[in-house]
Amino acid sequence: MTKRQKHRDVAKFLRSKGWEHVRTKGSHETWKSSDGAMTLVIAAHGGEVSAGIVRQIQNAFDDTPANWN
Repeated sequence: MTKRQKHRDVAKFLRSKGWEHVRTKGSHETWKSSDGAMTLVIAAHGGEVSAGIVRQIQNAFDDTPANWN
């Protein structure tokens, strides 16, 4: 079962994959892949990213950290 993760850890992972933080509106951040083909909106309520968003990231990347499960 996927667990909620700290926003800091999710942002660090996305940056390591070449993704760029594009904009913020309230507690929602928009991230864009380096080639601009994919975007991802992350809601960081209370400093944590929901399990559903973490699952979407896991589906997009094969090498997410093992402790995200």
